[in-house]
Amino acid sequence: MIYTEAEHFIKESHNEVIRLGLGRIEELLERLGCPQKKLKFIHVAGTNGKGSVCAMTAEILKAAGYKTGLFTSPVISVYREQFRINGEMISEGEFVRYAELVRNACAKMTDVPSEFEKAVALAFLYFNENRCDFVVLEVGMGGCDDATNVIEVPEVAAIVNIDYDHMGFLGTTLEEIAQKKAGIIKENGTVVIAGQSETVMNVLIKKCQEKKAGFKSTDVQNIKITDRSIHGQTFGYKQYAGIRLSLLGDYQCENAAVVLEIMDCLTRKGYRIPVNAVYDGMKNVYWQGRFEILSEAPLFIVDGAHNPDGINALRANLENYFTGEKFIFITGILRDKDYSQMLRTMLPYAASFITIVPDSPRALSADECADAVRKCGYTGEVSVMDTIEEAVQLAYRMSQKKNTGVCAFGSLYSVGAISRAGTIKLR
Repeated sequence: MIYTEAEHFIKESHNEVIRLGLGRIEELLERLGCPQKKLKFIHVAGTNGKGSVCAMTAEILKAAGYKTGLFTSPVISVYREQFRINGEMISEGEFVRYAELVRNACAKMTDVPSEFEKAVALAFLYFNENRCDFVVLEVGMGGCDDATNVIEVPEVAAIVNIDYDHMGFLGTTLEEIAQKKAGIIKENGTVVIAGQSETVMNVLIKKCQEKKAGFKSTDVQNIKITDRSIHGQTFGYKQYAGIRLSLLGDYQCENAAVVLEIMDCLTRKGYRIPVNAVYDGMKNVYWQGRFEILSEAPLFIVDGAHNPDGINALRANLENYFTGEKFIFITGILRDKDYSQMLRTMLPYAASFITIVPDSPRALSADECADAVRKCGYTGEVSVMDTIEEAVQLAYRMSQKKNTGVCAFGSLYSVGAISRAGTIKLR
Protein backbone atom coordinates (compact mmCIF):
# COMPACT_ATOMS: atom_id res chain seq x y z
CA MET A 1 0.00 0.00 0.00
CA ILE A 2 1.33 3.44 -0.94
CA TYR A 3 0.33 6.66 0.81
CA THR A 4 -2.46 7.68 -1.57
CA GLU A 5 -4.01 4.23 -1.22
CA ALA A 6 -3.76 4.41 2.56
CA GLU A 7 -5.43 7.83 2.68
CA HIS A 8 -8.16 6.64 0.32
CA PHE A 9 -8.84 3.63 2.54
CA ILE A 10 -9.18 5.73 5.71
CA LYS A 11 -11.36 8.33 3.99
CA GLU A 12 -13.53 5.76 2.23
CA SER A 13 -16.96 5.32 3.75
CA HIS A 14 -19.32 2.55 2.70
CA ASN A 15 -22.22 4.36 4.30
CA GLU A 16 -22.49 8.11 3.70
CA VAL A 17 -25.01 8.53 6.53
CA ILE A 18 -23.38 9.58 9.82
CA ARG A 19 -23.78 6.69 12.25
CA LEU A 20 -23.10 7.62 15.84
CA GLY A 21 -22.43 4.92 18.42
CA LEU A 22 -19.49 3.08 19.98
CA GLY A 23 -20.07 -0.51 18.85
CA ARG A 24 -17.92 -0.40 15.70
CA ILE A 25 -15.02 1.54 17.24
CA GLU A 26 -15.00 -0.76 20.27
CA GLU A 27 -14.76 -3.85 18.06
CA LEU A 28 -12.12 -2.27 15.83
CA LEU A 29 -9.91 -1.26 18.76
CA GLU A 30 -10.38 -4.67 20.38
CA ARG A 31 -8.99 -6.24 17.21
CA LEU A 32 -6.06 -3.78 17.35
CA GLY A 33 -5.14 -4.59 20.96
CA CYS A 34 -6.94 -1.67 22.65
CA PRO A 35 -4.14 0.91 22.27
CA GLN A 36 -6.34 3.61 23.85
CA LYS A 37 -6.16 1.85 27.21
CA LYS A 38 -2.42 2.59 27.42
CA LEU A 39 -2.74 6.35 26.90
CA LYS A 40 -3.56 9.39 29.05
CA PHE A 41 -6.06 11.82 27.55
CA ILE A 42 -7.26 15.38 27.73
CA HIS A 43 -10.72 15.02 26.14
CA VAL A 44 -12.38 18.17 24.75
CA ALA A 45 -16.03 18.57 23.68
CA GLY A 46 -18.27 21.53 22.87
CA THR A 47 -19.63 23.47 19.91
CA ASN A 48 -17.09 26.22 19.22
CA GLY A 49 -13.53 26.47 20.49
CA LYS A 50 -12.68 22.77 20.80
CA GLY A 51 -9.82 22.93 18.32
CA SER A 52 -8.32 26.10 19.78
CA VAL A 53 -8.44 24.65 23.31
CA CYS A 54 -6.80 21.47 22.05
CA ALA A 55 -4.08 23.39 20.22
CA MET A 56 -3.25 25.56 23.26
CA THR A 57 -3.27 22.57 25.60
CA ALA A 58 -0.96 20.55 23.36
CA GLU A 59 1.44 23.47 22.92
CA ILE A 60 1.74 24.03 26.67
CA LEU A 61 2.24 20.34 27.42
CA LYS A 62 4.94 20.18 24.76
CA ALA A 63 6.63 23.23 26.28
CA ALA A 64 6.43 21.50 29.68
CA GLY A 65 8.49 18.62 28.28
CA TYR A 66 5.75 16.06 27.68
CA LYS A 67 5.54 14.07 24.47
CA THR A 68 2.09 15.15 23.36
CA GLY A 69 -0.20 13.69 20.74
CA LEU A 70 -2.93 15.82 19.18
CA PHE A 71 -5.95 14.49 17.28
CA THR A 72 -8.33 17.02 15.73
CA SER A 73 -10.98 17.24 13.04
CA PRO A 74 -12.07 18.20 10.44
CA VAL A 75 -9.15 18.36 8.02
CA ILE A 76 -8.22 21.90 7.02
CA SER A 77 -5.31 21.50 4.57
CA VAL A 78 -3.58 18.11 4.65
CA TYR A 79 -5.17 14.85 5.79
CA ARG A 80 -2.19 13.92 7.96
CA GLU A 81 -2.58 17.13 9.99
CA GLN A 82 -5.13 15.35 12.21
CA PHE A 83 -2.35 13.22 13.70
CA ARG A 84 0.42 15.22 15.38
CA ILE A 85 3.06 14.58 17.99
CA ASN A 86 4.72 17.66 19.48
CA GLY A 87 3.37 19.69 16.59
CA GLU A 88 4.71 17.45 13.81
CA MET A 89 2.35 15.64 11.44
CA ILE A 90 2.54 11.89 11.09
CA SER A 91 4.89 10.88 8.27
CA GLU A 92 3.51 9.25 5.13
CA GLY A 93 5.37 6.04 5.96
CA GLU A 94 3.91 5.81 9.46
CA PHE A 95 0.45 6.64 8.14
CA VAL A 96 0.67 3.77 5.66
CA ARG A 97 1.86 1.31 8.31
CA TYR A 98 -0.97 2.09 10.74
CA ALA A 99 -3.56 2.28 7.95
CA GLU A 100 -2.60 -1.27 6.94
CA LEU A 101 -3.17 -2.47 10.50
CA VAL A 102 -6.57 -0.75 10.58
CA ARG A 103 -7.47 -2.19 7.17
CA ASN A 104 -6.61 -5.73 8.27
CA ALA A 105 -8.78 -5.34 11.37
CA CYS A 106 -11.67 -3.84 9.37
CA ALA A 107 -11.56 -6.76 6.95
CA LYS A 108 -12.69 -9.06 9.77
CA MET A 109 -15.70 -6.91 10.68
CA THR A 110 -19.21 -7.27 9.27
CA ASP A 111 -20.21 -3.70 10.16
CA VAL A 112 -17.61 -1.58 8.39
CA PRO A 113 -16.27 1.37 10.44
CA SER A 114 -16.72 4.92 9.22
CA GLU A 115 -13.94 7.25 8.09
CA PHE A 116 -13.87 8.96 11.47
CA GLU A 117 -13.75 5.67 13.36
CA LYS A 118 -10.85 4.46 11.24
CA ALA A 119 -9.04 7.76 11.78
CA VAL A 120 -9.54 7.54 15.55
CA ALA A 121 -8.18 3.99 15.60
CA LEU A 122 -5.17 5.01 13.52
CA ALA A 123 -4.50 7.91 15.90
CA PHE A 124 -4.57 5.67 18.97
CA LEU A 125 -2.15 3.20 17.35
CA TYR A 126 0.20 6.01 16.36
CA PHE A 127 0.20 7.74 19.74
CA ASN A 128 0.58 4.50 21.68
CA GLU A 129 3.45 3.10 19.64
CA ASN A 130 5.23 6.46 19.92
CA ARG A 131 4.73 6.39 23.71
CA CYS A 132 3.03 9.75 24.09
CA ASP A 133 2.80 11.05 27.65
CA PHE A 134 -0.51 12.77 26.86
CA VAL A 135 -3.00 12.76 24.02
CA VAL A 136 -5.15 15.83 23.49
CA LEU A 137 -8.31 14.48 21.90
CA GLU A 138 -10.97 16.57 20.18
CA VAL A 139 -14.50 15.17 20.04
CA GLY A 140 -15.84 14.91 16.51
CA MET A 141 -19.58 15.41 17.08
CA GLY A 142 -21.54 15.50 20.31
CA GLY A 143 -19.93 13.43 23.02
CA CYS A 144 -21.66 10.33 24.34
CA ASP A 145 -21.86 8.53 20.97
CA ASP A 146 -18.75 10.02 19.39
CA ALA A 147 -16.01 7.54 18.48
CA THR A 148 -13.49 9.36 20.70
CA ASN A 149 -15.65 8.54 23.72
CA VAL A 150 -14.43 4.96 23.61
CA ILE A 151 -11.64 6.01 25.98
CA GLU A 152 -11.75 5.34 29.70
CA VAL A 153 -11.61 8.14 32.29
CA PRO A 154 -9.35 10.92 30.94
CA GLU A 155 -6.97 12.94 33.05
CA VAL A 156 -9.21 15.92 32.36
CA ALA A 157 -12.41 16.30 30.33
CA ALA A 158 -13.17 19.83 29.13
CA ILE A 159 -16.44 21.14 27.74
CA VAL A 160 -16.21 24.45 25.92
CA ASN A 161 -19.00 26.67 24.62
CA ILE A 162 -22.21 24.78 23.75
CA ASP A 163 -24.61 26.23 21.23
CA TYR A 164 -26.94 25.11 18.44
CA ASP A 165 -25.20 22.91 15.83
CA HIS A 166 -25.65 19.44 14.28
CA MET A 167 -29.25 19.57 15.51
CA GLY A 168 -30.26 16.70 13.24
CA PHE A 169 -28.07 14.44 15.35
CA LEU A 170 -27.77 16.08 18.76
CA GLY A 171 -31.24 17.50 19.40
CA THR A 172 -33.20 20.68 18.80
CA THR A 173 -32.86 22.28 22.25
CA LEU A 174 -29.78 23.41 24.16
CA GLU A 175 -30.67 20.94 26.92
CA GLU A 176 -30.64 18.03 24.47
CA ILE A 177 -27.39 19.14 22.85
CA ALA A 178 -25.73 19.68 26.24
CA GLN A 179 -26.86 16.25 27.40
CA LYS A 180 -25.14 14.63 24.40
CA LYS A 181 -21.93 16.60 24.90
CA ALA A 182 -21.98 15.82 28.64
CA GLY A 183 -21.56 12.19 27.64
CA ILE A 184 -17.78 12.56 27.89
CA ILE A 185 -18.12 13.05 31.68
CA LYS A 186 -17.13 9.76 33.28
CA GLU A 187 -17.37 8.23 36.74
CA ASN A 188 -15.06 9.97 39.23
CA GLY A 189 -13.52 12.06 36.45
CA THR A 190 -12.15 15.60 36.48
CA VAL A 191 -14.03 18.16 34.39
CA VAL A 192 -13.42 21.76 33.31
CA ILE A 193 -16.47 23.65 32.06
CA ALA A 194 -16.31 26.90 30.11
CA GLY A 195 -18.73 29.67 31.01
CA GLN A 196 -22.14 28.63 29.68
CA SER A 197 -25.75 29.74 29.71
CA GLU A 198 -27.63 28.81 32.86
CA THR A 199 -29.60 26.18 30.93
CA VAL A 200 -26.48 24.42 29.70
CA MET A 201 -24.59 24.77 32.96
CA ASN A 202 -27.40 23.10 34.88
CA VAL A 203 -27.25 20.07 32.56
CA LEU A 204 -23.46 19.77 32.84
CA ILE A 205 -23.34 20.18 36.62
CA LYS A 206 -26.11 17.62 37.06
CA LYS A 207 -24.15 15.12 34.95
CA CYS A 208 -21.00 15.74 36.99
CA GLN A 209 -22.96 15.12 40.17
CA GLU A 210 -24.47 11.92 38.77
CA LYS A 211 -21.02 10.66 37.82
CA LYS A 212 -19.39 11.86 41.06
CA ALA A 213 -16.96 13.82 38.89
CA GLY A 214 -15.07 16.78 40.28
CA PHE A 215 -15.62 19.90 38.23
CA LYS A 216 -14.61 23.52 38.00
CA SER A 217 -15.82 26.25 35.69
CA THR A 218 -14.02 29.21 34.21
CA ASP A 219 -14.71 32.69 35.55
CA VAL A 220 -14.96 35.04 32.58
CA GLN A 221 -15.11 38.02 34.97
CA ASN A 222 -11.49 37.22 35.85
CA ILE A 223 -10.30 37.60 32.25
CA LYS A 224 -8.61 40.97 31.77
CA ILE A 225 -7.52 41.85 28.22
CA THR A 226 -4.84 44.54 28.42
CA ASP A 227 -3.67 44.78 24.81
CA ARG A 228 -5.11 43.84 21.43
CA SER A 229 -3.87 44.09 17.84
CA ILE A 230 -3.98 41.95 14.71
CA HIS A 231 -0.59 40.56 15.78
CA GLY A 232 -1.87 39.07 19.05
CA GLN A 233 -3.30 40.01 22.41
CA THR A 234 -2.27 40.16 26.06
CA PHE A 235 -4.51 39.10 28.92
CA GLY A 236 -4.56 38.06 32.55
CA TYR A 237 -6.55 35.37 34.33
CA LYS A 238 -6.56 34.73 38.08
CA GLN A 239 -2.93 34.34 39.15
CA TYR A 240 -1.62 34.78 35.60
CA ALA A 241 -0.79 38.27 34.31
CA GLY A 242 0.60 39.44 30.98
CA ILE A 243 -0.02 36.26 28.99
CA ARG A 244 0.70 36.90 25.33
CA LEU A 245 -1.72 34.93 23.11
CA SER A 246 -1.07 34.62 19.39
CA LEU A 247 -4.72 33.82 18.60
CA LEU A 248 -7.09 36.73 18.07
CA GLY A 249 -10.49 37.51 19.57
CA ASP A 250 -11.97 37.88 23.05
CA TYR A 251 -13.39 34.37 22.78
CA GLN A 252 -9.85 33.00 22.43
CA CYS A 253 -9.03 34.47 25.83
CA GLU A 254 -12.10 32.64 27.13
CA ASN A 255 -10.81 29.45 25.51
CA ALA A 256 -7.41 30.12 27.07
CA ALA A 257 -9.05 30.33 30.50
CA VAL A 258 -10.33 26.78 29.96
CA VAL A 259 -6.78 25.70 29.15
CA LEU A 260 -5.41 27.38 32.27
CA GLU A 261 -7.98 25.52 34.37
CA ILE A 262 -6.95 22.27 32.66
CA MET A 263 -3.34 22.98 33.64
CA ASP A 264 -4.42 23.66 37.21
CA CYS A 265 -6.19 20.28 37.31
CA LEU A 266 -3.09 18.51 35.97
CA THR A 267 -0.89 20.29 38.50
CA ARG A 268 -3.18 19.19 41.32
CA LYS A 269 -2.83 15.62 40.06
CA GLY A 270 0.94 15.87 40.43
CA TYR A 271 2.02 16.68 36.89
CA ARG A 272 4.72 19.32 36.53
CA ILE A 273 3.55 22.29 34.45
CA PRO A 274 6.12 25.11 34.78
CA VAL A 275 4.75 28.66 34.56
CA ASN A 276 7.10 29.49 31.71
CA ALA A 277 5.63 26.58 29.72
CA VAL A 278 2.20 28.17 30.03
CA TYR A 279 3.46 31.52 28.77
CA ASP A 280 5.52 29.97 25.95
CA GLY A 281 2.68 27.71 24.84
CA MET A 282 0.16 30.54 24.64
CA LYS A 283 2.60 32.76 22.76
CA ASN A 284 3.58 30.10 20.22
CA VAL A 285 0.26 28.39 19.53
CA TYR A 286 -1.03 28.45 15.96
CA TRP A 287 -4.46 27.30 14.86
CA GLN A 288 -5.38 27.66 11.22
CA GLY A 289 -8.52 29.40 10.04
CA ARG A 290 -9.63 30.98 13.30
CA PHE A 291 -9.77 34.70 12.50
CA GLU A 292 -6.45 34.22 10.72
CA ILE A 293 -4.86 37.21 9.01
CA LEU A 294 -3.44 35.88 5.74
CA SER A 295 -2.33 39.31 4.59
CA GLU A 296 -2.30 42.86 5.95
CA ALA A 297 -1.95 44.67 2.62
CA PRO A 298 -4.46 44.03 1.25
CA LEU A 299 -6.25 42.84 4.36
CA PHE A 300 -7.32 39.22 3.93
CA ILE A 301 -8.96 37.31 6.80
CA VAL A 302 -10.08 33.69 6.82
CA ASP A 303 -12.36 32.37 9.57
CA GLY A 304 -13.94 28.93 9.81
CA ALA A 305 -17.08 30.28 11.56
CA HIS A 306 -19.86 27.90 10.52
CA ASN A 307 -22.73 28.30 12.99
CA PRO A 308 -24.55 31.27 14.57
CA ASP A 309 -22.36 31.39 17.66
CA GLY A 310 -19.18 31.31 15.58
CA ILE A 311 -20.57 34.01 13.31
CA ASN A 312 -21.35 36.20 16.32
CA ALA A 313 -17.73 35.83 17.41
CA LEU A 314 -16.53 36.76 13.92
CA ARG A 315 -18.80 39.82 13.92
CA ALA A 316 -17.41 40.88 17.31
CA ASN A 317 -13.85 40.53 16.00
CA LEU A 318 -14.58 42.68 12.95
CA GLU A 319 -16.07 45.34 15.22
CA ASN A 320 -13.18 45.21 17.70
CA TYR A 321 -10.30 45.13 15.24
CA PHE A 322 -11.74 47.01 12.25
CA THR A 323 -14.41 49.34 13.58
CA GLY A 324 -16.65 50.80 10.89
CA GLU A 325 -15.04 48.94 7.98
CA LYS A 326 -16.88 46.85 5.41
CA PHE A 327 -15.58 43.70 3.74
CA ILE A 328 -15.78 41.70 0.57
CA PHE A 329 -17.12 38.42 1.92
CA ILE A 330 -16.21 35.07 0.39
CA THR A 331 -18.70 32.58 1.76
CA GLY A 332 -19.76 28.98 1.31
CA ILE A 333 -21.94 27.16 3.84
CA LEU A 334 -23.22 23.64 4.47
CA ARG A 335 -26.93 23.18 3.90
CA ASP A 336 -27.52 21.67 7.36
CA LYS A 337 -26.40 24.91 9.07
CA ASP A 338 -28.59 27.85 10.07
CA TYR A 339 -27.21 29.80 7.14
CA SER A 340 -29.98 32.40 6.95
CA GLN A 341 -29.24 33.61 10.47
CA MET A 342 -25.51 33.49 9.80
CA LEU A 343 -25.81 35.61 6.67
CA ARG A 344 -28.18 38.13 8.26
CA THR A 345 -25.63 38.69 11.03
CA MET A 346 -22.94 39.62 8.49
CA LEU A 347 -25.02 41.86 6.19
CA PRO A 348 -24.17 45.16 7.94
CA TYR A 349 -20.46 44.56 7.32
CA ALA A 350 -20.71 43.60 3.64
CA ALA A 351 -19.24 45.59 0.76
CA SER A 352 -20.15 42.65 -1.50
CA PHE A 353 -20.49 38.85 -1.45
CA ILE A 354 -18.70 36.16 -3.42
CA THR A 355 -20.24 32.69 -3.04
CA ILE A 356 -18.37 29.39 -3.30
CA VAL A 357 -18.89 25.69 -2.58
CA PRO A 358 -17.07 24.16 0.44
CA ASP A 359 -15.49 20.75 -0.11
CA SER A 360 -18.34 18.72 1.36
CA PRO A 361 -21.29 16.76 -0.06
CA ARG A 362 -23.45 18.67 2.44
CA ALA A 363 -22.59 22.06 0.92
CA LEU A 364 -25.02 24.53 -0.62
CA SER A 365 -24.23 25.19 -4.26
CA ALA A 366 -22.75 28.61 -4.96
CA ASP A 367 -26.03 29.60 -6.65
CA GLU A 368 -28.06 28.47 -3.63
CA CYS A 369 -25.77 30.40 -1.31
CA ALA A 370 -26.15 33.51 -3.47
CA ASP A 371 -29.94 33.13 -3.40
CA ALA A 372 -29.79 32.82 0.39
CA VAL A 373 -27.81 36.08 0.60
CA ARG A 374 -30.42 37.90 -1.49
CA LYS A 375 -33.34 36.39 0.44
CA CYS A 376 -31.83 37.84 3.61
CA GLY A 377 -32.40 41.28 2.14
CA TYR A 378 -28.97 42.04 0.70
CA THR A 379 -29.29 44.33 -2.34
CA GLY A 380 -25.60 44.77 -3.13
CA GLU A 381 -23.32 42.88 -5.49
CA VAL A 382 -23.31 39.06 -5.23
CA SER A 383 -20.89 37.10 -7.43
CA VAL A 384 -21.16 33.33 -7.94
CA MET A 385 -17.85 31.57 -8.59
CA ASP A 386 -17.10 28.08 -9.86
CA THR A 387 -13.88 27.61 -7.89
CA ILE A 388 -12.34 28.91 -4.70
CA GLU A 389 -9.24 30.01 -6.62
CA GLU A 390 -11.35 32.19 -8.92
CA ALA A 391 -13.21 33.59 -5.92
CA VAL A 392 -9.95 34.64 -4.25
CA GLN A 393 -8.69 36.25 -7.46
CA LEU A 394 -11.95 38.19 -7.85
CA ALA A 395 -11.88 39.26 -4.21
CA TYR A 396 -8.32 40.50 -4.64
CA ARG A 397 -9.28 42.62 -7.66
CA MET A 398 -12.37 43.97 -5.91
CA SER A 399 -10.41 44.84 -2.77
CA GLN A 400 -8.07 47.00 -4.83
CA LYS A 401 -10.96 48.68 -6.65
CA LYS A 402 -13.06 49.29 -3.51
CA ASN A 403 -10.11 49.84 -1.15
CA THR A 404 -11.54 47.42 1.39
CA GLY A 405 -10.55 44.14 3.02
CA VAL A 406 -11.54 40.55 2.28
CA CYS A 407 -13.02 38.15 4.83
CA ALA A 408 -13.79 34.51 4.04
CA PHE A 409 -16.15 32.61 6.34
CA GLY A 410 -18.85 29.93 6.46
CA SER A 411 -17.18 26.52 6.71
CA LEU A 412 -14.01 24.87 7.94
CA TYR A 413 -14.16 22.71 4.81
CA SER A 414 -13.11 25.64 2.61
CA VAL A 415 -10.45 27.17 4.88
CA GLY A 416 -7.55 25.16 3.48
CA ALA A 417 -8.27 25.95 -0.17
CA ILE A 418 -8.92 29.62 0.60
CA SER A 419 -5.68 29.86 2.59
CA ARG A 420 -3.65 28.26 -0.19
CA ALA A 421 -5.20 30.43 -2.90
CA GLY A 422 -4.98 33.57 -0.78
CA THR A 423 -1.37 33.04 0.21
CA ILE A 424 -0.29 32.43 -3.38
CA LYS A 425 -2.29 35.35 -4.79
CA LEU A 426 -1.24 37.82 -2.13
CA ARG A 427 2.51 37.22 -2.23
